[in-house]
Amino acid sequence: MKKRLMGAGLIAGALAAAAGMTVMAAQITDAKAKEIAAEHAGVAQDQILYSKVETDFEKGQLVYEVEFLTKDYKEYDYEISAGDGTVLSYDYEAEGRFYEAIPAQNREIRIDEAKAREIALEHAGKKESEVTFVKAHLDYDDGIAAYEVEFYTADNKEYDYEISAYTGEVLSFDYDIEYYAGQAVRNGGRDAAASGTAITLEQAKEKALAQAGLSASQVRYLNAKQDRDDGRTVYEGSFYYNEMEYEFEIDAATGNVTEWDVESIYD
Repeated sequence: MKKRLMGAGLIAGALAAAAGMTVMAAQITDAKAKEIAAEHAGVAQDQILYSKVETDFEKGQLVYEVEFLTKDYKEYDYEISAGDGTVLSYDYEAEGRFYEAIPAQNREIRIDEAKAREIALEHAGKKESEVTFVKAHLDYDDGIAAYEVEFYTADNKEYDYEISAYTGEVLSFDYDIEYYAGQAVRNGGRDAAASGTAITLEQAKEKALAQAGLSASQVRYLNAKQDRDDGRTVYEGSFYYNEMEYEFEIDAATGNVTEWDVESIYD
């Protein structure tokens, strides 16, 4: 099992965050969060077979994580702001899939890419003119044909769909309000890229070192590169100090450390 450790800089940041959390209070109850999730999903309370809600901190804010399963075996997961009830993200998966009733030898691809896009847009309540497609292509998962459709809206909301190529059924979808600024998409959505970055690659390295409480002269093999993660431009990198390996991801638009991992090189 890998050991997760925190450098001095991370510990200080965690303590500061914890101090801030103590003064935060939820403005809505967990029961209200469950109600918001069910209403958003269009599911009546008497159709819910099982549900649970937990509190968590995401991107520095208190949130409710709501999960429920319907009587027709569809699973929903929501993340809702405890401050104002905003739906921050949600996803859905059909546990009972209609195409499974079709014998394998009779399964034919009846849905084309254009129809898959249309189905996803209709489900999201969006028009094609309101979104930019990042991908829409046929894929196979365990021999099952489905379209993966992803698109963004101008207000930085991301939608991902899996559509059955046999029946057009929405097999799964998820939605996120992105927490970054300056996103733009070009080339018809086939090449998503940020409109700009607030920090350079070298500044990202400096932030990572500061997070660990170390200097460049103390570490070995410091490297980083620009990449994309969930529509964001990020810097990913790593370095070594004594017998520990540090890995980081930094948001290029905000300079925030979004991922941080420290482990022994012997694990």
